[in-house]
Amino acid sequence: MKKYWKAMGAMGLSLVLVVGSAAPTFAAHPSGYWPYLSAFTEAKNANDSDRMLTTGDALLNYYQNLPIDSDVASIRYNVNYANYPIYEAKGNYAKAQQALEQVKINGGYLGFQDAVTMAEERQKKIDPRTEVYALTTQSGPYYGAKHEPKNGTWYGRIWTEQNDASVQQESIVSFYIEMGQTGSSFDRFIQPFDDGTHAIHIAWNFPQEGNTVNTINSGSFDSNIQETLQYLSTLQSPVLLRIGGEMNVWTTPTTGEAFRAAYTRIANMARSIAPNVALVFSPNYTSSFGGDMETYFPDASLVDWIGVSLYMNRYQTANAQKGQDANEMYFGNGDYADPVKNITHAAELAEKYRKPIIVTEGGSGHTLSGADASLATFAAERVREMYTTLNMVYPQVKAIIYFDKDTSGYRYSLQSNASVQAAYTSALKSNPTLISQVGQQTAQTFLPLASVSGQSGVLTLRAYCDVIGQTVTATYSVDGKWLATQKAAPYRCQLDTSTLSVGDHTLKVLFQAPNGFSQTKTYQLTKAADGTVSFRQA
Repeated sequence: MKKYWKAMGAMGLSLVLVVGSAAPTFAAHPSGYWPYLSAFTEAKNANDSDRMLTTGDALLNYYQNLPIDSDVASIRYNVNYANYPIYEAKGNYAKAQQALEQVKINGGYLGFQDAVTMAEERQKKIDPRTEVYALTTQSGPYYGAKHEPKNGTWYGRIWTEQNDASVQQESIVSFYIEMGQTGSSFDRFIQPFDDGTHAIHIAWNFPQEGNTVNTINSGSFDSNIQETLQYLSTLQSPVLLRIGGEMNVWTTPTTGEAFRAAYTRIANMARSIAPNVALVFSPNYTSSFGGDMETYFPDASLVDWIGVSLYMNRYQTANAQKGQDANEMYFGNGDYADPVKNITHAAELAEKYRKPIIVTEGGSGHTLSGADASLATFAAERVREMYTTLNMVYPQVKAIIYFDKDTSGYRYSLQSNASVQAAYTSALKSNPTLISQVGQQTAQTFLPLASVSGQSGVLTLRAYCDVIGQTVTATYSVDGKWLATQKAAPYRCQLDTSTLSVGDHTLKVLFQAPNGFSQTKTYQLTKAADGTVSFRQA
């Protein structure tokens, strides 16, 4: 794990403020524009949000058919930049998304690249991504990668002497090896897990980060690399090897070209010496500001799994304060610390190259030196969400490793906080798609309800809907009859299809939040004569 905030700082907040104040002054505009601009300016100065929306729409309508130039772009940029937070506050995320799209288009024209970057990330973070899922015996995503389970998700932790007994009961265990050390020196720790019931994840770290990359590329580590790979080749259990993780947030950075060369050098040796080893490309879930994890991605033939370090912390640093919205949003902290949304960039990369995903480390810190309050309640909720929603929304997440260790900043260890440990344990028990032992295969996976067919009996329904800073309520009904109301993800509901008559029925799930957000997912449920049901979105 890297203290990635050292590379990021408070850049997100300062950039937005600079961009907001740096928009060009209004110059030559079409005749008749002044009343529209004046009305919007007065509303903005009065902080009258409702009037800002109406006068802003009028001003934008006046400019809508004009060819773009700096004056037109400035009007469109400033109105949309001012009004998207108002739409968010009202729970109208569709309109907020539209406004942010205009911030991107017009900000790009004006050369405001930082504003474009922030707007693009905000679009991802504020999207509620509302979806309903069913536990089904249908097959989920499977890419045929080395050691990839066909269905379900391995789970486990990084190994420590303190958690050894607990890790023995889980399906994957992680060990950290620094470049320059040898795998065989860890054999006494690894060997008890090389029993066919565990997968073994090796996080092969580059201790001097970018400097280590240069040393690898010079060939100076070749003999050490070969020795470690020869050891890994002797293991009988599935081995997944993370090569130089979190390269996108290193304090001593490297270039994409240099990292790809180092990864490729190691990967080619691994393919020859240790063909039993699956290779993992694993960045941090968020890059330094404006960065792109794909910059470091090597040839896809040398990547078996996409990995990701996935953290959902309350604060970025010990002296951070709640409410630093731009930073919290961009880096996925505070109200934005959601596992499904924080994994988005890695999931998009995995989808592009059709690779399974492994969370190579992750969690939520329950204690932070210097913080002004206990974070245990916050951390417990994030951990519960990670193990109940992540592989529901992304069934291609085939392994999750918890960072069960304390650092000099955050403490993550489960054994040092009873409430977080309880959340972890209960979440594991509640998710039937998690695999407790390698060699077992779960027969079930969660899939979007609209793709489910051929099921019968009692169906387990769950849902995802994340509204920033809000408690969402989900209400299920069939043919107008109430089934269940839930106020916490994953919004569970049991649907007994045996009680339904043959033919078509309407299933509705209403999602609401106190800020005015409301969305209904409607499905046509069709029950066949043989008792099986299928769904399609209405």
